[in-house]
Amino acid sequence: MNKSVLDFLMPQWNGAVDGGLQLVVALLLLALAIGLPLLLARSARPAQWEARLGVLTGERHALPAPTTPEELSQAVATAPERWAQVAPGMVLMLGLLGSFIGLGLALGDTAAVLGPQQAPGALAAVIDALGAKFRMATWGILAYLILKICITLSAREQARLAWSVSTLRRLDTEQAHARAQLEAQDRQRLIDAITHSGNALLAAQQAEAQRAHLRHAELIDALQRQTARSS
Repeated sequence: MNKSVLDFLMPQWNGAVDGGLQLVVALLLLALAIGLPLLLARSARPAQWEARLGVLTGERHALPAPTTPEELSQAVATAPERWAQVAPGMVLMLGLLGSFIGLGLALGDTAAVLGPQQAPGALAAVIDALGAKFRMATWGILAYLILKICITLSAREQARLAWSVSTLRRLDTEQAHARAQLEAQDRQRLIDAITHSGNALLAAQQAEAQRAHLRHAELIDALQRQTARSS
């Protein structure tokens, strides 16, 4: 990269509105191009996704059925990850917006130069400045490429999708285990109820048999006394 290209890419502060606009756009693009990948590296982690899942579903992690991995991946995405989806387009539009604003200001200066009181030589300086207005568009394109490359190489979205798949499998396993435990508890309660009913019925039958035995013994005793009196 030669010196002229470097000079073209560097923001220029000339004390005018255009110079301030260049600095503002350059700082915004630089902050997005550097800050967003750093935020992604810090927040796009399984611990953060698990925390988001807990906030969305509560302690039981009950998900509406059916839930696809893509839906879960979008639901647990952190704020930097959501910004990463739109940031490349934003920086590109920001660079183009700055260029169009700069071109509008430069065209206004050109109209003033073309006035009858201005020297013809001043037009060359304004025309040279028109080329510099594309600097902000170039920054936007560079920031777009940097963000796209960083986001693609980090593979955060693929990692979040893989985490979503494994989480859905884990939750399905946990829910199946919980259902199996509930079914086992229901079966045990049914067995206990049947056993209790059987024991109660057996106790009632035994009590009835004892009462019948007592009545039979009383009847035999009464017959024996009556026979004794008759003899």
